[in-house]
Amino acid sequence: MKWQIIRICAGTLILICLLLILLKRDRGPIIDGKPLEKWVQDLLITANPSKHNESKKAVARLGTNAIPWLLKTLHYNDPVWKKPLINVAEFTPLIEIKTIHRWANTYELAEIRAGGVAGLAELGKLAAPTIPDLVEALGDSEHLVYNNALVALYRLEELPFHEITNSLSEIQGEHRTRMLHVLRNMKQDAVAAAPELVKIIEIKTGSNEANAAIAALSTMGIKAAPSVIQLAVSDRYELRLAGLNILSRLFPAEHELWTDLKSRIQLGHKNEKEILLALQNVWGHADEIYTSLSNAIFDGTPRSCEAAIILIGVAAKPGNAYARKLDKLRSKTLKSDPKTLQAALKKIDAFKGAYSKK
Repeated sequence: MKWQIIRICAGTLILICLLLILLKRDRGPIIDGKPLEKWVQDLLITANPSKHNESKKAVARLGTNAIPWLLKTLHYNDPVWKKPLINVAEFTPLIEIKTIHRWANTYELAEIRAGGVAGLAELGKLAAPTIPDLVEALGDSEHLVYNNALVALYRLEELPFHEITNSLSEIQGEHRTRMLHVLRNMKQDAVAAAPELVKIIEIKTGSNEANAAIAALSTMGIKAAPSVIQLAVSDRYELRLAGLNILSRLFPAEHELWTDLKSRIQLGHKNEKEILLALQNVWGHADEIYTSLSNAIFDGTPRSCEAAIILIGVAAKPGNAYARKLDKLRSKTLKSDPKTLQAALKKIDAFKGAYSKK
């Protein structure tokens, strides 16, 4: 009987401590009778959608004044002594385990942190000072947290660029994959990161990180081509294929060329060196950016003109767009050696002759 009374008293004391902890925790400024913590949690996908608009208005009313508290919430974690206290309480009579966890917020840790991130997302570019914290939140173990961090960083557009690129070499795994998703969202604004993304593809071939880097490069526009060419001319077939796939998205007008190269370019192909050198001479130089093969022929250097004719000749088949381009070049005065065009025309004429005999 004596021990039973001691247990009940101990349980009551623990319960009082937990209640004091709950009441003491700062839940943010009060808006319309409700703490900011509750408002921002209503922004989450787990909340009732009908509450979203009111929650957005509550965050907007505070503006940047909400940032210190939202950051505090983003980094919220239980005190080190809280878990041992809960473990003791679980074995105390007359207290239900579910009640203990509800009072101690052990089920809500992810929602508390995610609420802080969701609140920052609503601030848009006003949340720029919190970029390092948001990039760090991409590595959170809870999907509710890192998904909201992605949304917040997307809304910041190109502003997180330097924070992300400075951390790419230091972070690995899914955390880096999510950082690459943010770069993909920046599109051409992130083109300066192209060389770093190529390194990730080379080192992590086939991984989620490499796939995310490929997706990001594919959105960066033609200025990413010099970096991508390094993949397309690689001695590793899987990298070469990845490079050609990216180039096909950067230069969709040349889709017949990319289809032809992907079907025929293999390690040791008889024309391999000539074709790879031609690719480098058209799109491998950062100081020469060409939108198409035609652009390289008419507006480029003698080197790029010759290389573009070689590539057109590679993809030319009777009746296709490249064969027609070669025919039109017959009467043009070009910067390249005339022998290059003659060789390409000779090839297409031979195709035509073989086709007519059939």
